[in-house]
Amino acid sequence: MKEQYDAVIIGGGHNGLVSAAYLAKEGLDVAVLEKRGIVGGAAITEEVWKGYIVSRLSYAYSLFDPQIVKDLKLVEHGLKVVSTDPDLFVPFPDGKYAFIWEDAKKTAEGFEKFSKRDAKRYLEYLEFWKGVSELLGSMMLSPPPPLEDFVSVFQTPESLEGLKVLMFGSVSELLNEYFESEYVKAAICPRGLIGTMVGPKSAGSAYVLGHHVVGGSTGETGVWGYLKGGMGALSDAIAASAVSFGAEIITKSPVTKISVQDSVASGVELADGTKIRAKYIVSNADPKQTFLKLVGRDHMDGSFVKQVEKIKDEGCVLKLNAALDELPDYKALPGKKLGLQHRGITSIGPSVDYCEEAFDDAKYGRPSKHPFLRVVYHSANDPDLAPPGKHTMSIFSQYFPYDLAAGNWDEIKEEVGDNIIDTLNEYAPNLKKSVIHREVITPLDMEREFSLPRGNIFHMEITPDQMFFFRPVAGWAAYRTPIKGLYLCGSGTHPGGGVTGAPGYNAAQVVLSDSRPQLAS
Repeated sequence: MKEQYDAVIIGGGHNGLVSAAYLAKEGLDVAVLEKRGIVGGAAITEEVWKGYIVSRLSYAYSLFDPQIVKDLKLVEHGLKVVSTDPDLFVPFPDGKYAFIWEDAKKTAEGFEKFSKRDAKRYLEYLEFWKGVSELLGSMMLSPPPPLEDFVSVFQTPESLEGLKVLMFGSVSELLNEYFESEYVKAAICPRGLIGTMVGPKSAGSAYVLGHHVVGGSTGETGVWGYLKGGMGALSDAIAASAVSFGAEIITKSPVTKISVQDSVASGVELADGTKIRAKYIVSNADPKQTFLKLVGRDHMDGSFVKQVEKIKDEGCVLKLNAALDELPDYKALPGKKLGLQHRGITSIGPSVDYCEEAFDDAKYGRPSKHPFLRVVYHSANDPDLAPPGKHTMSIFSQYFPYDLAAGNWDEIKEEVGDNIIDTLNEYAPNLKKSVIHREVITPLDMEREFSLPRGNIFHMEITPDQMFFFRPVAGWAAYRTPIKGLYLCGSGTHPGGGVTGAPGYNAAQVVLSDSRPQLAS
C-alpha cells in the first residue's frame, strides 16, 4: 500500500472493481480498498461449510453488460456463463406447474394449458418489454439524460402510453392488461418485486419488473443464467482484469473517513489510522454512508444533506443458504434425480394476491407469514459446488423489513428461517429433512457484514422516483458530487441496482473525462 494514488476506490464490490479496471486500463494508478477479506460485495462465492461453495447473496447472472465483459476481457480471466433452460419453474399448491423457457414460443405453448388467450398474449407482452428496452437501452452505459431529453425519447402515442405504464403502473395492473389466468400472472409477478419494498399492487412496481426483465448477459431479454464457480467468479474475473491493468486491490482495509477541505476531497483514512492521498476518490459505498458518515454533514450544503437523508432504502430481503442431502421432490413434478425442475429458478408465490399479502405483513413491520421465494440449486448446474451426491440451495425471500414492530433480528432469525423452509416444504415434502446445514442472512446481517444500508440490496429503492435523473438525488445524478474529486460508482447511482457493472463503468468514464487534461500534461 502506497501513501498516494491517482484514484482510490472505496469498496471492492463488482461496480468498484469495474471502475478500477477501466481507470487502470487508461493509465491511472489505482487502489481498491475493501473492508472484507475478499472482494465482490454481494457478488461473492464462499465455502460456508466444508465442501459446499455458496453464492451467499446475489444468486443469478442476467443484467451484467456484455460490453464490459468484452472491454475487460472477462472470459479470458475465467468468466464462464452457464445458461439454464428452463429459466423458471413455478409449482402450484394444486399440483399444476409452469415453466418459462429461453424459447418464448415454447413458454407460450406451455401456457396454453392455463389459457390459450394468454399463450398468444405472452408473446405480445414480451414485445412490450422489447420496445421498452430499445427506448431505454442506450441510456444504461451513459450518465442519465436530463428530464427533457428523457421525455423526448417517447414521441409516439404508443411510447408515451408505455412510459405511463412504466413510471406509474403496478405489476398487477400490467399483468391484468395482458393475462387472464392467475397461474400465468403468478409465474411473472415476483420478478417485479425483487429487492424492493413494494407490493404487486403498488404504483411504480411495473418499473421494478422492467428493471429485472431487460437482461443482457445472455443476449436475450429476461433470460437469466449462472456462472461456473458461483457469483464470486464474476468479481474474481473483474478483479483479475483490474490487476492485469495495474490496479492494486487491498482487502481488510475499511475506510472510515474521506478527507475533505474547502469542498475538495484529498484522500481517505482507514480504520487503523492510515491516510492515503488521491486526486480522485470513487465511492462504491451507498450514498448515505458516503455523504453522511465518510464525508460528514458539515462539509455539504444543508439542502443537499436533506435530500440524502430522505433517500428510501428500506431492506426487505432475507437470504437462506443451505446444504442438502438430496434434491427436492416437488409434488407438482416428482423426482429427486436431477430434472428440469431443478435447473433454473424455482418461484414460490402462487398468486398475485399471495404476494400482496406477504407485502401487507412487511408494511406493519412483520416478517411475511407466507413469503414468496426464489430458489436456486446452483450445484444442479455446477456439480463442483458440492460433494458428490449432495447439493447447495439458495433461497431469496421477501418480505422482511429491517425495522421490526416487535423483537429484533438476532432473536427471531432462526424462527423466520424455519418458516421459509416450511413454506418450501409444502411444495417439496422431502426438503426439510434433507437440510444438512443452513445459514440465515437477515437485513441486519446484510448491513453489518456487507455494508448494505438497512439491508437494501440495491443501496436504495429502484422505484421510478429514485431512478435516472433522480438517482441518488435530483441535481447530482451524473456520478460527480458536491465534493470536488469525489465520485459515486455504486448501485445507488444510475442505472441502479443488480449485478450490472453499469454504474462502475459510467463513473469511470466521468472520472476519465475529468482526468484527461492532467493525463495529457
